[in-house]
Amino acid sequence: MKKFLKSVLLALICAVTVCAVVLPLSACKDKKLNLLEENIIDDKYDNYYEIFVASFKDTNGDGCGDLNGVAEKMDYIRDMGYTGIWLMPINPCSSYHGYDVTDYYGINPKYGTLDDYKNLLEVAHEKGVKVIIDLVVNHTSWNHPWFKAALDFKKGISGPEQIKYKDFYNFAPSNVPPNQLNGYNEKDGFYYESNFDKGMPDLNLEHQSVRNELENVIKFWLEMGTDGFRLDGCKYYCNEQDKSVEFCSWIQDTSEKYNENVYIVGEEWDNLASIETFYESGVDSFFNFDVHGKIQASVNTCSSDQLWVAMYRSEDAAGDAIPAPFLSNHDNGVGRIAGRMARKEDRIKFAYGLVSMFTGNTFTYYGDEIGMIAKKTDSDPDLRIGILWDDVANLTTPPPGASKNPEYLFDSVEKQLKDSGSILSYYKLCNNTRNAFPAIMRGKSTRIELDEPGVLVMRKEYGDQSVTVVINMNEDGVTVNGIEGSLAQSLTVDGEVKRNGSSLKMPALSIAILT
Repeated sequence: MKKFLKSVLLALICAVTVCAVVLPLSACKDKKLNLLEENIIDDKYDNYYEIFVASFKDTNGDGCGDLNGVAEKMDYIRDMGYTGIWLMPINPCSSYHGYDVTDYYGINPKYGTLDDYKNLLEVAHEKGVKVIIDLVVNHTSWNHPWFKAALDFKKGISGPEQIKYKDFYNFAPSNVPPNQLNGYNEKDGFYYESNFDKGMPDLNLEHQSVRNELENVIKFWLEMGTDGFRLDGCKYYCNEQDKSVEFCSWIQDTSEKYNENVYIVGEEWDNLASIETFYESGVDSFFNFDVHGKIQASVNTCSSDQLWVAMYRSEDAAGDAIPAPFLSNHDNGVGRIAGRMARKEDRIKFAYGLVSMFTGNTFTYYGDEIGMIAKKTDSDPDLRIGILWDDVANLTTPPPGASKNPEYLFDSVEKQLKDSGSILSYYKLCNNTRNAFPAIMRGKSTRIELDEPGVLVMRKEYGDQSVTVVINMNEDGVTVNGIEGSLAQSLTVDGEVKRNGSSLKMPALSIAILT
């Protein structure tokens, strides 16, 4: 049946460029969770799941997660409604986090081999899951052969390798005093640009020889079957913003030479005005770091106005591109979403329900679906502890610097899978809802004014499909009058949405989808 539906959908897409088939509630395949039949469109819109491989699933007993572990859990990922995964750096590196690459063409030996990665791609694609990986090109490790050769050249060694890579990094003139250098560090008496860390020298991305080498890297991974890239640290590509934007354009254009359907999402954590500028590069998406804070604030204040502003600005900043809202990731110094929702299960769920109503590609940080928290909100290692699959005995080894005895506030994946009222089940329902209604993920949003405090009503339209989304931000139930359409889906943390004529009786912190 699913294959038949997919064939019909593809035919419709070819005919009218969009697909607006919505199956009624009677088509539920899981009555308990109210899951609808999926209506997947083969484009660049997906629900993404971010994975730190080292802390995900260990298959060889060494305490470190690996690529085979990700492949082994692909059924889980897809069943949760995720149609894409983002793998944090998988290249050989000098640190636990991987953002200091030593070989752009290899796999971190702790994670496995290139053959393991190819197998992961095959497993993912068989299940309809796209795979994007971190492309870390702002800087390398100072242990990278390129930097070693460039540093040797500065020391007066001029062999073929030294000459080839001499311009790959930005070295300061030897007569510049150290206290006059901003963003530079020293090694062996020479100063080099390194905005992130001493051990991560910045590449000279304006130099053509560097771009030629990076094009080879892009080609290598895309021709292997990788579906796209997450771009790390776009803000720091060059010393001037317009040059950084141009380099983003170069990455998008270069990638499309080897995969016309490549998906690229960039990291630029400044304000929305800056993100708007970066969207001029033509890159598919940029993360909206503004969303998680606005959702937290709107939940705390029951403010439908604040939520609407966040939604509208997210769409407006992206223009014709694809917004990329999220609740937390490895860069959130303020911690995972469960901690920021005061560890209250109803708010943790509702926050994900809200971000699920945003247009664009949502990104879920592994473990957020079971309410994991960071013990120290300002600690990168604590944000990357192992996911609790079943019990503590099966955890991966905590990253260096993480707190001892990681804290898990809620039940394991195994237990939450069996509980239709769990955080995990709510996440699954939200993802399924996005997959069932293309207009939620892709639609242009228009607010419908309503004189009901704490209630947001909006229309989302995509092609021939139109849905009405009603959100009750209040911590008490409300009755919303004058809402047209048939109730097709509801997301509640407690109770149920009831339709009575033109009225909707909505429990606290609930969302209704009408068609």
